[in-house]
Amino acid sequence: MRTLLLVVLAATAGTAWYWSRFPGKWIFAFSTRYANNRAPLTTCRRNLREVDKEAAQAEKSARERAGAEEAKYQQDVQELEKEIAGLLRPGLGRCVKGPIGDITLYEHAVKMAGETPVVIPLAGLKAEFKSDPTYMIDLTEPSSRPHRAKYPRRREAGDEETPFFTAEQLSDFTFEILKAAADENNFRTYREARLPHARKELETARNNTASRDEALKNLQDVCAWQKSNPRRKAALAELDAERRRWQELTGKMPPR
Repeated sequence: MRTLLLVVLAATAGTAWYWSRFPGKWIFAFSTRYANNRAPLTTCRRNLREVDKEAAQAEKSARERAGAEEAKYQQDVQELEKEIAGLLRPGLGRCVKGPIGDITLYEHAVKMAGETPVVIPLAGLKAEFKSDPTYMIDLTEPSSRPHRAKYPRRREAGDEETPFFTAEQLSDFTFEILKAAADENNFRTYREARLPHARKELETARNNTASRDEALKNLQDVCAWQKSNPRRKAALAELDAERRRWQELTGKMPPR
């Protein structure tokens, strides 16, 4: 029953829409007597739709091309801007290892917790593991400023929650700090060599607007052409002429 009702509603809606396209008395819209009067109006509408469809496709293609060129331009510039920002302000970088007690090792720096937290750049940093009288890691900045992290030599009885590190683990960690410091020195050397070139590449990328500008100009030309398209003007004039004929016949002006 519900399906039948939906079919009836759909048929009614379709009939109403068709009648709105050929307004006037019922006989003008549905009788075969006036089929020859309806046919030219249908043909002119179809012709205008085809012209508009072609115009929409041409504009869509031009817009997609302009969008793609703009996206490529922005990507080229942003990638170089991101690279330069990363060279100038690398921050901590990814976490390499830790925390090992108060020390956490990152790509470009060491973070030390404790009573006086501090971030120590890796460039030129020296690290040394000592085991007498207690386990400790000494870090020395290029300015000779020292930092020390202490570790217990043995786990206290009944204390299973406090992290404990063996002499081998602390020695290996010190070695990781030294490797990271060497990598940071290499990064600094690379940065000094790369920055001038990256800045020149960025300037070139920012000035390289030819493809983007050409695609945008093409889009503007396509849009302007469509507004004065002689095919559309002709199709619209033919349709309006048929609409007036229908109005003369029925007293009702049909929509385009």
